[in-house]
Amino acid sequence: MSPSIFAIGTAVPPYKISQLLHCSILESAEGIGRREKLQLRKVYHSSGITTRHSVLEEFGRTDQTENILFYPSNHHASMPISRRMALYEHYALGLSEKAVTECLEKLPLIKPNQITHLITFSCTGMSAPGLDIQLIEKLGLNRTIERTCINFMGCYAGINAIKSAYHISRSEPEAIVLLAGVELCTLHYQQGDKEDQIIANAIFSDGAAACIISEKKIQTANNSLSLQPKNFYSAFEPGEKEEMAWRIGDHGFDLRLSSYVPALIKKSIPDFMSELFNRANVKQEDIDFYAFHPGGMKILEACEEALHILKKENEIAYRVLSEYGNMSSVTIFFVLKQFLEFFKPEDIGKKILACAFGPGLTMESMIAEIA
Repeated sequence: MSPSIFAIGTAVPPYKISQLLHCSILESAEGIGRREKLQLRKVYHSSGITTRHSVLEEFGRTDQTENILFYPSNHHASMPISRRMALYEHYALGLSEKAVTECLEKLPLIKPNQITHLITFSCTGMSAPGLDIQLIEKLGLNRTIERTCINFMGCYAGINAIKSAYHISRSEPEAIVLLAGVELCTLHYQQGDKEDQIIANAIFSDGAAACIISEKKIQTANNSLSLQPKNFYSAFEPGEKEEMAWRIGDHGFDLRLSSYVPALIKKSIPDFMSELFNRANVKQEDIDFYAFHPGGMKILEACEEALHILKKENEIAYRVLSEYGNMSSVTIFFVLKQFLEFFKPEDIGKKILACAFGPGLTMESMIAEIA
């Protein structure tokens, strides 16, 4: 046996926000000028997003006194980072638990006390004791479970978490590793007319994901197929560190997201993929499916153009982007989950390439086989 991803669970908050409604609320804000309106329309209408989710209902309504941090007219003081982190602690556990529960329901023979390792990941909040200990107590996991926390890596952290679980499973064949990630990106909404802030406000959203990885053979509820990671490769472009950055500011986490990122990905990804294929001893023609992190419409298009693949080969990533937006590190699991539901027995042995991008500019990738 090789380490395998046997089940993936996902969850989103109950509040679904229409992208067009959200844009119209911002456009109608008091004091906004014609230039800002045009800029908003350009970003929102080209985002490829139809709806997003947030733990806060207020993103679908105008300024109201009960709003916590969404004030389009900007007549209120910015929310301090301490308050945003308190909101993260309040909401993160419930959403993460929902994703883990869905994941474990697909593996009826696995009981919580059989899980030997827990890997949590997030870049939108942190505390100690944090999500790992909260999940142990809530789910009834062993207090002696081995814990690993991956924090503040950005959108590519999900693949890094899979890689960590893969290495644990290879070194401990009896291990059953639970991955649990949650991102509450909307808690870092900040009013501003800078392009990178407008882009961040337009594409990021909230979600959670979980999966079980083990080298042991685990029975799934519907005899569904699994994914066996085979190769990983990570690299970053040292000269482009400031094009995508994620820092803790006074009033929230500040994202630097240059409009040049898609162009940089388009320029860098061919050499990046060439090195991955060389290390894996495969050719691009050996890849049957593509699971790109849907960081944005232009990022997906850049991947297609650079690797000469068709838009329909990216169909699942576009669907996830449209329905959920960019949920940072957990988004790739939404894509992989839909692939797992799509695969048929005749797909066994085929290869899927997963790739995500984040601050650095970092590219993290995985080649897996369907089993």
